Formats: sequence, structure tokens, C-alpha cells
Amino acid sequence: NISIDFPKTGFVSLLGPSGCGKTTLLNAISGLDKVKSGTIIVDNQEIRKYNFNKWDDIRTKKIGYIFQNYLLLSDLSVYQNLELVLKMLNVPNDKIEERIEYALKAVKMERFRKRKASQLSGGQMQRVAIARALVKSPRVIIADEPTGNLDETNTTQIMNILRKISRECLVILVTHEPRLANFYSDRIIKLADGKVIEDFENKNSNSFEF
Repeated sequence: NISIDFPKTGFVSLLGPSGCGKTTLLNAISGLDKVKSGTIIVDNQEIRKYNFNKWDDIRTKKIGYIFQNYLLLSDLSVYQNLELVLKMLNVPNDKIEERIEYALKAVKMERFRKRKASQLSGGQMQRVAIARALVKSPRVIIADEPTGNLDETNTTQIMNILRKISRECLVILVTHEPRLANFYSDRIIKLADGKVIEDFENKNSNSFEF
């Protein structure tokens, strides 16, 4: 019995303890999990039953994913990890270089473009994962505990990047850390036991300390 409207841009956090349903909800609204009932509308496309082809098209063209474990192809270079996404989208070759350069500059990883993913630190891999999501100019970026494996310094850097991106598209973050949600979010949706218990505009102006 959850009904949520998300804005076109901004930073929305799904906040709650482990096991409360955050990732399940995130996976449902982004087409990674099947839903048995209800309706999902993405960019005016209505999906009542799980349609693999329709979701595959939406995921490929409109949604960028950032996971806790990065999910980069370790034997490929940074450039090749991003290039693969654009080739799946049939982006013309003359535009691929332009898009990759833009995305890597946005996360300050342009000088590592030839380095293999396996040779990067955790923070660097997550930046590349953000660039991979960013490179296809998505309408929505889904971030599932993207700082869970990072230290405090890298956490701050990654969150700052996501906050900046949210000015141009919608960023939906799953986190169990109130300090991250309270400082970075425009809106916080709190979950417990599979239910939304609070949904509010976040006007917290406190500083972020670590």
C-alpha cells in the first residue's frame, strides 16, 4: 500500500534500518524486481505487469545504477567500462569520446581513463561507477548504499558528487545513515517493516561532521 510520486530532479533518500524494505522498494521502482500488483509510471510510461522488454528499454535509456560493490568489469579499463554502456545505447562513435570525457571530468577521474578497474581504490571505483551511470544522461540515478564500503573522506566526496548531479536529474539514495540523509537530501522517505512511516521535505541546515 505504498504510493509515492518522485520529482524530476532533486535528491531523495529512502532511510531506514537494514531489512526494512528500502532496497526492495528501490528495485521495484527501477525495474530490477518484479511486482505482483500495482502500477509504476516512469516518464509517462505506465507499467501494470512486469514487462521485461519495456523495463529493459527504460533501464537502458533512462536509469543509471550505482551499487555498494561498484560492479565494474575488473579486467577492463576505466574508459572501456564506460564505453561498453554507450555501445549498448548505440551512441555514435564520434559522441562516445565526448560523453566519456564529460563524465570522467565530473567525478575527477579523467587521468585514470587507461587504468584497469582492478587497479583502483574503493573510492576511485565508486567514482567510476558514478561516471558509468552519468555517461548515458539518465533521467534517474538509483544509488543503493553507495558509500557502504568507503571511508569517511571518500564518503563525503561521493555524496558531494551525487548532490551536484541531483541538480540536473533525480537521485534516489538508499541509506541507513540518518546523518547522510539529513545533510544531503531534499526529501526523506522513512521506512519501517515494509511501510512508509514518514515522507517529508528536508530543511535541515546543520553541518556535516566526521
